[in-house]
Amino acid sequence: MAFTKPSVKLGAPRMGRGNDRHSDTMEVLSTGVVIAYKARPGYPTQGMKLAVNSAAIQARNIVRIANDELAKVVLLRRKESQLMIDTVAKHYRLIANDLAGGFLQNNVIDKPFKLGAVFDHDRRWVLNKIREMVLSLSAHLNTGVYLIDQDTATRDVFDGQKQTVGLAPYSGWVGYVHPRAARNICGFRNGEIHVDFATMVTFSLNTNACIIIHEAAHKYLGILGDTYGDNVNYPPALQHGGLENADSLAWTAISLATGAVRMQLHDGPDFANCPGAAL
Repeated sequence: MAFTKPSVKLGAPRMGRGNDRHSDTMEVLSTGVVIAYKARPGYPTQGMKLAVNSAAIQARNIVRIANDELAKVVLLRRKESQLMIDTVAKHYRLIANDLAGGFLQNNVIDKPFKLGAVFDHDRRWVLNKIREMVLSLSAHLNTGVYLIDQDTATRDVFDGQKQTVGLAPYSGWVGYVHPRAARNICGFRNGEIHVDFATMVTFSLNTNACIIIHEAAHKYLGILGDTYGDNVNYPPALQHGGLENADSLAWTAISLATGAVRMQLHDGPDFANCPGAAL
């Protein structure tokens, strides 16, 4: 079901510097998945809509499953699986017995419970911080996903002001969120999640879901860290803000949900090593 954006219909002012708008149409793709785009004949294609809808559903299932896996260890105190050990080592540098330059008081896998250690900055404390972030994303993504088409091929407006096509901020990116304030944890105050519909047709289901989760971390958690998986400095060390990195959180969720450590690649048309069926 497609309809004119209410803000366009009402001529309402927008947040930001200007009042020009790029997208003019909203469409409900499925329960809890709504998109916005600039309508024109044949655009977006049914293939684009299918890719975006499937990715949004996959993203919300991934964070739900990942939260369950983390809760088993943090809340139910079950032993860490080898997958979890390998995943947090890869994406958070949380390596057994490594104190992260003094950031942690201890780092023992499956450390026995002691009442006096409840407030320690230890391995379980880090895992719980990750769980809290994944839980928050699960709450947001499972109650509804709103995605705006980045539309880099024709976009001539950004932040309410006219731009040259292809030169607007974030042109050529697969997705973005434009934060309005540092560490702003109010999702409404941050910009919406933008993804490039055309690009999503060329990527795997889990890669597209990873993009959505990454951008949701910026929008809903206020995470500003953006050291990507292909960066030689990835992941950032815990003592240098490693807990606040969108790619670390996204890849951890993907890995825990799909049963293998996943990682970003740049040697093919699909930039992520994310095979797998719908969850």
